[in-house]
Amino acid sequence: MPKVSILIPLYNSEKYIADTIQSALNQTYPNIEVIIVDDGSRDNSFSIAKQFESKQVTVLSQKNKGASTARNKAFENCTGELIQYLDADDLLHPDKIKLQVEEYYKHQNPDILLSGTWGRFTLDENQVQWEKQTLNKNYSQPIEWLIDAWNGLGMAQPGTWLTPRKLIEKAGPWNETLSLNDDGEFFSRVILSAEKIIHIAESKVYYRSQLSDSLSQCRSKKAIKSELNSYKLYAKHCLIHTQSIALRKALASNFLNFSYQYHSSFNELVLEAKNEFQSLNIGKMWPVGPRRFKCIAYIIGFENTLKLKQLLRI
Repeated sequence: MPKVSILIPLYNSEKYIADTIQSALNQTYPNIEVIIVDDGSRDNSFSIAKQFESKQVTVLSQKNKGASTARNKAFENCTGELIQYLDADDLLHPDKIKLQVEEYYKHQNPDILLSGTWGRFTLDENQVQWEKQTLNKNYSQPIEWLIDAWNGLGMAQPGTWLTPRKLIEKAGPWNETLSLNDDGEFFSRVILSAEKIIHIAESKVYYRSQLSDSLSQCRSKKAIKSELNSYKLYAKHCLIHTQSIALRKALASNFLNFSYQYHSSFNELVLEAKNEFQSLNIGKMWPVGPRRFKCIAYIIGFENTLKLKQLLRI
């Protein structure tokens, strides 16, 4: 029965951390440990977490260095064969880990990655809205998961994955220079290191969204630069494996969506994104965004429509 390490980076989540830890301790799979790393919280998060400290729960602290650094420290201090990352305001279904470990046992392969289902909630997990996505299936070629995700067919919340330790050691640590989309960049490497992805539909995570004090809501220029850098790293990681048109178009979609989202506020970063798009050698930019925007863009072009959007504020 392999040990599972549940790793929780903690920062200013005093309202939610007790429920998050309890959801980890309520797992029906018995062989778990919980490693919590407080990232210099300025509220009572650390003291609340310390109340749970036991043989099964370890609580560490560090100066504020970011969630990725906290996750790396947690990984360095864990002993599990399988790793469950969990954000400090999210919740695990009681059977989440048990169902994935059972599937892991069937394959006996340390290079498979196990995915689950996630749903959004704000305050009451009983009002969760489960995400039904094309990505919720098995992949014999994991890079196809990335292509589907970047083509807008869904996304994964970090807590959905159960990852063999050996896969993480192969993929490398979390990138501590990134503050936004650090999870996407990390799991892109994990996915590329995997032999296959196995999806377990009933293995569920509750994702708390639309919380202004959450780590993921930061949208400073530094954070936006981090997002763009993560897309560049996607290309660096993936193009080593294949330079197929399908992959290059999927990578290009990231840069197009970035250009659409930030064209009115971060012009120099948008120019950088456009240059990255051009370097993929797949022709002209195509429309992304809402239907009305795309209809206009098909007539006058993507860049002209961005200029019109900024002028008319549509």
